[in-house]
Amino acid sequence: MAHGELYYDVPLGAFPGEGGTLFRIFAPNAFQLSIRFGSGPGGPDGTLSAREIAEGLWEAATDRDLRNFSYAIAIEPKNRFAFSASDFAQILDPYGLACRGAGGPAIAVDRNALPRAEVAHGPAPLGDLVLLEGHLRDLLGLSSSGGRATYGAFSRWLEEKNNYLLSLGINALELQPLQEMEGTDGDSYRWGYMPTNYFSPTWIYASNRADGSQIGEFAELIRSCHRRSLAFVLDVVYNHVGNPNALRLLGGDYYFRTCADGSLSNCSGCGNDLRTEAPMARRLILDSLEHLISTYGVDGFRFDLAELIDGETRRAIEERVRRIRPDAILIAEPWSFRGHCAYDMRESSWSCWNDDFRDSIRRYVLGQSGRDALHYFAAGCTGHLTRIALQSVNYTASHDDFCWIDGITENARRDGTEPTERDIRRSRLMFAILFTCLGVPMVAEGQDFLHSKGGQCNTYEDGERNLLRPERLVQFRDLHRQVAGWIRFRISEAGRPLRLPMAPPEGFFRYFPARDSSSATAILYNADGAGEGGRLLFLINPEEREVFFDLSGLPERGIFRLVTDGEHFVDADGAERIGDGRRLGPIGCELWASATPAKPTV
Repeated sequence: MAHGELYYDVPLGAFPGEGGTLFRIFAPNAFQLSIRFGSGPGGPDGTLSAREIAEGLWEAATDRDLRNFSYAIAIEPKNRFAFSASDFAQILDPYGLACRGAGGPAIAVDRNALPRAEVAHGPAPLGDLVLLEGHLRDLLGLSSSGGRATYGAFSRWLEEKNNYLLSLGINALELQPLQEMEGTDGDSYRWGYMPTNYFSPTWIYASNRADGSQIGEFAELIRSCHRRSLAFVLDVVYNHVGNPNALRLLGGDYYFRTCADGSLSNCSGCGNDLRTEAPMARRLILDSLEHLISTYGVDGFRFDLAELIDGETRRAIEERVRRIRPDAILIAEPWSFRGHCAYDMRESSWSCWNDDFRDSIRRYVLGQSGRDALHYFAAGCTGHLTRIALQSVNYTASHDDFCWIDGITENARRDGTEPTERDIRRSRLMFAILFTCLGVPMVAEGQDFLHSKGGQCNTYEDGERNLLRPERLVQFRDLHRQVAGWIRFRISEAGRPLRLPMAPPEGFFRYFPARDSSSATAILYNADGAGEGGRLLFLINPEEREVFFDLSGLPERGIFRLVTDGEHFVDADGAERIGDGRRLGPIGCELWASATPAKPTV
């Protein structure tokens, strides 16, 4: 068997217990290997020599019970490449279940004492999901308790009566990476996209960073989400790794793609590309995903730069995850510096971040594109990018790049700290579009109250700029409430036409373009009455002038009730006849619902 195709299915990692402790490590780059272990924060208490039981597979055993001992791998390498001798003296076990820092050591965890995921909870159906992407430390800026950001602090914040996530009404929380990551040996701020271990929740948010408490505390955080009817989606990075690079030390080139000159491929832009097609790399991905679901109760995953995960591995992920959790959420960021894979995933059950939606809707609300683009996104990009609308995760801002208000503000230097009135109106318009397009909507943390980074683009190490501030939420409380109103409506019975679980059939949409305008449009949902629920009529005008819609030919004699005027949701149940035409002011929108259940047109 070629070195690059080695594969073993035996359990890997540390296995402590009353009868002794076994360590099993896959290390094809090792000429010799040993385990250094200790019971305290000082130097190691002892060293175990390992033997190679098969090519690249090593075992070390002792009759001592090493539960909760720290341990590290030391090797004499076959190939030292660019690392110093000290790098090989303490290597983090890739299968370590808890870590004391980005480079270890790992902790020998009793697997019988691990949490067990709840089986009763499940996320809402994909079509009913409303996601919020956030960062644990950023979100805790809205907590009233203060103190260090920890898993426990986040769990307690979720229990607060006026919790931001609950007042917004989302039903799925997508947190940026929480697996052990580069740069967490102090209190430095990190986004988490440079992982060093895929099994251990990062120690930086543990209440006690020495004893592996992150295991129970991370499990409790997810249970807290579930008690609040929030699905928990974890952002994961399986396309590259951070430093210290244990996989490179243990495996040489086995785990990484290389160029013709022998250098590491770097289509991730982060220094290396994981060779996900390597059998043991694929197994590492699948095993860690199963661990996160079975141990912690993770409801789904967002895969960073998923284009760099080979197609066979993406299919294996889908199969393994669906076998454990048929209702699990699988979301891909479908690009890298190498290409785009969303089209290749149309026949799968994956959903994908829709970057075209992000860019096009920004241009639309700024008056820089026409209504044809809006019609395409309203239909969930079906017939082109997606097979069904639910494969499109619709968003207009995320952790990357400029936040929403900085990206569209009229102010100089993209500084949305003090947004103009037009900035605010365009933001209302954007949210109206986001929640009336077929697909899965996602909001970025603080976007609903115009969180600004002061015009800075890449803030991956800038915790102060990313931190959400309660005074900003108070300042833009009206917009926050309007976004909450959109979410309530979307997941209500009346919003059912916006949650179509399949591609919209011919006749589902009907369009009424505004007179003398290339962008303003009215969209009638469930126009033929063949779908579930009533009809919805969405009027939108991104222009800086009033427009007129010719609505002659509306079904049901044009009798609808106003749901929202774009600024406030209307509680009244009364209905009125819209008539054959309607005027709509600049940078505005309206949503109307049919007064009676839709009847198929003949």
